[in-house]
Amino acid sequence: MQISKVATAVALSTGLLFGCNSDGLPIPTDGSTDPGSQPSALTTGYWQISDGNSASISASSNADLPNVYVFQEDGNHKYYDDDDDLGTYTIKDASASTNNYDEEAGTVSFTYYETGSSTLEILDGVFSFDDAGVLSISDESTGINYSGSDQTATDSVQDAISQANEASGINGYVQILDTNFGTGYDGVDKDVGELRLKLSDSSTGATVDSIESGKVTVDLIYQVDEDSKEEVNTSGNNAYVSLYASGTSNTNLHGEIIFNAGEIFYRSTVTDGDGKPQIPDEPVGTYTLGEDLAVEISWANGYYTFKVNDTVYDNSGNGFEAFDKTAVTLVSLKLGDTKNTTHYELNADNFKVYSNDTATDELVFEDNFNSYPNGQVLSGNPYNNNTAEATVIVDGGSTEPEPEPEPDPEPGEVTDDFESYTVGEQIDVANSAYNVPGADSNTIIANVSADFANSGTSSLLLHDNSNTGKPVVSREFSAGPAESGSVSISVYIPEAGYNKSSYLFLGTSDSASSSKRFTEIAFGSTEIKFRNESGDQKTLANYAQDTWIDVTLTWAPNGSDDTYDITIDIDGQEYVSYQDADSAIPLKAENDTGAPTLFAVYVGDTANVDTYSYFDDLNSDLF
Repeated sequence: MQISKVATAVALSTGLLFGCNSDGLPIPTDGSTDPGSQPSALTTGYWQISDGNSASISASSNADLPNVYVFQEDGNHKYYDDDDDLGTYTIKDASASTNNYDEEAGTVSFTYYETGSSTLEILDGVFSFDDAGVLSISDESTGINYSGSDQTATDSVQDAISQANEASGINGYVQILDTNFGTGYDGVDKDVGELRLKLSDSSTGATVDSIESGKVTVDLIYQVDEDSKEEVNTSGNNAYVSLYASGTSNTNLHGEIIFNAGEIFYRSTVTDGDGKPQIPDEPVGTYTLGEDLAVEISWANGYYTFKVNDTVYDNSGNGFEAFDKTAVTLVSLKLGDTKNTTHYELNADNFKVYSNDTATDELVFEDNFNSYPNGQVLSGNPYNNNTAEATVIVDGGSTEPEPEPEPDPEPGEVTDDFESYTVGEQIDVANSAYNVPGADSNTIIANVSADFANSGTSSLLLHDNSNTGKPVVSREFSAGPAESGSVSISVYIPEAGYNKSSYLFLGTSDSASSSKRFTEIAFGSTEIKFRNESGDQKTLANYAQDTWIDVTLTWAPNGSDDTYDITIDIDGQEYVSYQDADSAIPLKAENDTGAPTLFAVYVGDTANVDTYSYFDDLNSDLF
């Protein structure tokens, strides 16, 4: 798969699979149906630019392509020309020259390529667009005016740029989000994120309007969107690969794959009271959030099967029965539902549709997303105008050296000792790797502190001054759910003002929800307790306040059943069981939601105030 966005984000919450599903595909809320009708932006076009005197701006033959500039939001730009080989672009990467780009101010600096090999640095460019979308650039330093036309809709330019990008390691993919609430014709919120391909739309270039027997292949990454993860939702977080037959409601689904946070489901023929096909309670498979997923869904004779990476899902060879058994007319890559937004994203690449109706594996549509400018919003040409929040991202091809990877911690080092931050700064502001839902630095405090430290001079202070909430700080595991692993941290429990408990939490909720708990350790006033598989707190050991306690929490599958074994080390003393009367009971994870995706610390509760604690030297190779 060529999606190059780093897939390190993992679930902040697993989401509720059976949240509200739309009765139909969304009503469009954006009137745009053609890329050319989008609001003009310098970074979303293929600009053919001339100073009015250059002969090279005009094509000399049908094989000659217009030479075009592609501007990037980071201030760099690339120049595509076919002067050496008509019809084939060469990329001149001008990122090393002086560049700046400010869409709001309407200014840009770039290297302008004149006839032949000569160049001119435009250092004080002021740009604007007229009503027809024509670009004007005035170089304030030279007084020269330039004009440009967008060649985005020129098929030969798109094809040549796609080929040049692919040869240069530049890859485009589509990012699908669901962050907006939109209102449909009936006043009901109907927005979801979607890339919708309707075969009968003339703009698709598809050679058929419907497919009785065929398949779809696509490369996907389903993960948390780093830009929207602060608004965490617990419903409506699913991603779908959907085949629709004679209409666009759930009752017209021919087949569907559903990706929850780490689980795979399908759409069955069992209906609810309204006659809509439902999703079975149990998943048919699992996967890891953020991993590359090579997905294929095939259908024929009223049944469908699918494959995710190397695993085939075919209902014991019988196939899953289609609900609407008529021919497939529409393919949808969808994210979210109509009543929620989601903090996840669905990235897609190498989207292909095949028909077996007249020839085996006849390719009737394909898109590798390499022919679009970075930031191109897809809604029309070739996709149906009900497509929503689907934006092309272009990665790679930079002449800049790859950044050196962060070295692994040396023996004795830790993931975070909180020494590199400003004292008093909220921890998620100091380091975006942390999530602190609800913190306000007043009643719910999660700040860097110099009051106490286990090493160095700083630690993390959590202080609960709220009678409606509590401070929770979580950090996700970089590779998603961890079937086994270990996290260590040092805890300082002050005697003064300690009204409630402090907690070490493993689970799948960045708010440390009890319904998403894998296991937990609680510090009472004198005892350290373990949350067992029934959710009950069991005493492990006594401890002294006003001193640092070193804790390591380790977990692994049991091997002989579906439970997880827990080992807890407290100041060098290892615990694998707790005492219940005269019996030693093995430590088992409560495991409400499967393998944990994050570690969290929190103090106090939602009804009491004043509890505070300090944490230092957080360490795990899972971060």
